Amino acid sequence: MGNFKIGVARIEMISPNERGMDIRLTFQFEGDQTSFALPIFLSSCEFDDTEIVKVARSKLYDVFWQLCGQCEDWQLSDDERRELAKINVRPAGQCRLVRESKS
Repeated sequence: MGNFKIGVARIEMISPNERGMDIRLTFQFEGDQTSFALPIFLSSCEFDDTEIVKVARSKLYDVFWQLCGQCEDWQLSDDERRELAKINVRPAGQCRLVRESKS
């Protein structure tokens, strides 16, 4: 998997949520095979306009750090991947269609 391009897609004022957060800063992630947006919520009372993106980036880092810890045992070794490939039960024709559609 290659590097992601990460950018600020949108900064918007919203109605305050139950935690008093009234700013939604949305990051857009673009990768070779993946694209998604992730909102980060902040309180306008805590930070001024020049600090918002810096604080949101820090919160984004915290989110991914927590996700990494929660998904740590999901990582397969090369041997485990090869074993899974050996037990593939899809008919040969169906597997070819999946590969062709990804191109």
